[in-house]
Amino acid sequence: MHRPVHRLLRYLILPSEITDFERQYIARVNRIALYFFALHVPAFTLIAWFNGTRPVVAALLSAAVVAGPAISHRMISNPRITSVVYGVTAMFMGGLLVHFGQGPVQIEMHFYFFSLIAMCAVFGNPLVIIAAAVTVALHHLIVWLVLPQSVFNYDAAWWVVAVHAAFVVLESVAACVIARSFFDNVIGLDRIVQARTAALDAKNDEMRLLLDNVEQGFLTIDSEGRLAQARSAAIDRWFGAPPPDTNWFDYLTTLSPEFAAQSRLAWQEVVDDVMPVELTLDQMPRRFERDPYKHYRIDYRLLEASTPGERLYLVIVTDVTAEVERELVEQEARERIGLFQKLLVDRSGFETFFEEGSHIVDLLVNERTADLNTIKRAIHTLKGSAGLYSLSSLVAMCHDLETFMEQENTAPTKTSYEALSVRWQRLSTDREILLGGRASTIELDQDQYEVLKAAVRNGEPPTLLLRRIRSLKLESAGKRLRHFEEYAKAIAQRLGKSDVRVDVEDHGVRLAAPRWGAFWTTFIHAVRNAVDHGIEPAEHRIAVGKPPLGHLALRSYEEADRIVIEIADDGRGIDWDALARRAAELGLPASSSADVERALFTEGVSTAEGVSEMSGRGVGMSALLEQTRSLGGEVAIQSVPGRGTTLRFTFPSSANAADSIAPAATATN
Repeated sequence: MHRPVHRLLRYLILPSEITDFERQYIARVNRIALYFFALHVPAFTLIAWFNGTRPVVAALLSAAVVAGPAISHRMISNPRITSVVYGVTAMFMGGLLVHFGQGPVQIEMHFYFFSLIAMCAVFGNPLVIIAAAVTVALHHLIVWLVLPQSVFNYDAAWWVVAVHAAFVVLESVAACVIARSFFDNVIGLDRIVQARTAALDAKNDEMRLLLDNVEQGFLTIDSEGRLAQARSAAIDRWFGAPPPDTNWFDYLTTLSPEFAAQSRLAWQEVVDDVMPVELTLDQMPRRFERDPYKHYRIDYRLLEASTPGERLYLVIVTDVTAEVERELVEQEARERIGLFQKLLVDRSGFETFFEEGSHIVDLLVNERTADLNTIKRAIHTLKGSAGLYSLSSLVAMCHDLETFMEQENTAPTKTSYEALSVRWQRLSTDREILLGGRASTIELDQDQYEVLKAAVRNGEPPTLLLRRIRSLKLESAGKRLRHFEEYAKAIAQRLGKSDVRVDVEDHGVRLAAPRWGAFWTTFIHAVRNAVDHGIEPAEHRIAVGKPPLGHLALRSYEEADRIVIEIADDGRGIDWDALARRAAELGLPASSSADVERALFTEGVSTAEGVSEMSGRGVGMSALLEQTRSLGGEVAIQSVPGRGTTLRFTFPSSANAADSIAPAATATN
């Protein structure tokens, strides 16, 4: 019982809170209703005069009734209460109309009650309807008992009053439903909107709080790159607030001009919509560096736009400095392990690498030369020797410097070498840790020990024995060639050429490491060219009847008091015609085979289709020729199209710090 009553009361009585919209609306309706009631005074006066029912009394009574809503309008601040007063006022006016409108149409004037009850629904308050209905019911009952002719122009029975009351009840019920529906769906709509807006604002505040406290920047752009005003605080904190109505790519230009140019070019493919948008967004440039050692990654996501045909994109900026630093630490740890392994195998080669590398880094960092070609050769040579020792971080730095010189045709600035200098200092520290304070040592492997022991046991003449002992201070060429064997196989795998078979023949040749270090550093360019340009991919080799695995031979031997270093491959051979055309394009002589051979070792000449981290800049072979000639050597080339190429480097014995030692006959115990 209590629950239905409670629900009915909740339906009839409006919520206590009055919104600004409701207050303004009801105040306006109340003001109009007051004017409406004021017009009743002259209207009722005329009706009373026409019917002969005392117009002066009609004017006074109607004016007295109007005084009620006028006082309420001015004195009561709650517009709902004023509306209830207006509901009562309307029924008082109806009673006066029926009383002063006695005559043939008096009964029709009862429609005033029903019309006003219906019109009270505009207040959107069921209590106004109830107040009006109660008022008209009391009017009919009391006046019918006291002065029946004031209500009806005939002697009406009680059931006539009951019929009128029934119609009032029915209309009041309908008017209450209309008033409440009007409140809920019109007046109350503002309440719903405000509630939902508040909820959205709360969620937006929560989202903003979340976005402002995550270490990522979020912003949105349209197809033209225009930035939306809303963004996370990380963007402003990292890069500064973008100007109003700015373009994303213009904003990027202030952070990294080169990265912005690449991004703008790639964005054109996104908006052209030729390829799937997910694919083109994934191909957008990802990382850029701002300020020393600050790295950022940018990701793009397509959003659903509210306007058909319009596209919005979410831009996610992430500070990946810690990630990059961690990658560098892990990379340096791997490189440190690799250096340790190289040291165990070939200490002297390891020392020579650092000696030559330190010379190159000093040349670059301290700007000891301004000659662009010298700088190019130095960086390319350092890249090659770093690749031999699997120092990929150094290789990448050198490659970036080469790319800069290729694009700008000028030497890098001193600040461009900062990363290279820092990395080399850390490598030098690793070297000191690995080598410790050990004094200079002579390495002797098992075979050398057995040969020396056999020479002593067999009574070899002291002069020859002394020569053999002195040769132990020299470096075995075989160690160097076996390093190049590993490097050649690594390059082949990186280039997708599967494996490559490498034969090493050193014939016991030993060389003075300090004098030959620079040559070995540049010899890596010959190895790289043989694998990259010479040996074909497996499917190409099979197509021309060759075995799938390429073959590379590395040899050192002595011949007629000359020291010979050879590298031979069974690849495609040198395309002399293409080389001649390239030389002619550069204005070099190319009319004879000798001219074309010289072009092979000329700075800037390359037949590669593009520049890669491996080769294609035309620098390495000129550096190799220069080091060969510095030792008094010369180079001979044999190349047969489709069969392979052999490079033979021949040096006088004086190129060695001591006599070159031919291998002794293998002794037996």
